Amino acid sequence: MIAWLLVPATFLLGSISFAWLAGKAKGVDLREHGSRNLGATNAGRVLGKGWGFAVFFADVAKGLFPVLIARVLAEQHPDSSLGQLPIATAAAAILGHSFTVFHGFRGGKAVATALGVLCGLVYKVAAICLGSWILVWAIGYGLFRLKPGNAVGPASVVAALVMPFAHLLTFPDPWGLLNIPLTLFLFLVAALVIIKHRSNIAKLFQRQDQAPPPAA
Repeated sequence: MIAWLLVPATFLLGSISFAWLAGKAKGVDLREHGSRNLGATNAGRVLGKGWGFAVFFADVAKGLFPVLIARVLAEQHPDSSLGQLPIATAAAAILGHSFTVFHGFRGGKAVATALGVLCGLVYKVAAICLGSWILVWAIGYGLFRLKPGNAVGPASVVAALVMPFAHLLTFPDPWGLLNIPLTLFLFLVAALVIIKHRSNIAKLFQRQDQAPPPAA
């Protein structure tokens, strides 16, 4: 039972907004600037790339390390009830980040923390999602001339869509009785990331509708 205290502890850790702390260090409330989102992209947009990368890696870490601890505990006690502790811990990290108790349940969009969680649970899926993200971001930035920050939204949505299907392709017996919780969890995380990016999707379509017609 003591091991399960890792879940609420991870939720509280996930609720620590490194984007808010970075803004506080610079005398800026990110909830009032840029996209008003407490995430790495907005931190980079408002505070500078260095701060954006720092927030990104901190958000990845708060998803990765608790999950790794949970996996160690579960593997050390294979006959106990800790089999699903890593998934519960992963869910706590993402929910804490997205709905932080310290800022009125208003947090980030879960991309970086989800990447950390994936690295701890299913690293092959993490690698595929990261590759998909980089590819879509590069296409948006290089081919469609989106601003670097504006290309993040489409890249994150595509990576989220890829996530559960990459799991189905790479994980042995994903619909097995013991593996169903992990499979369903990844589908739910993908849905959460997409829902969190609904405003980005809407703005992208608005820009396309408002784009001037090509010259004759």
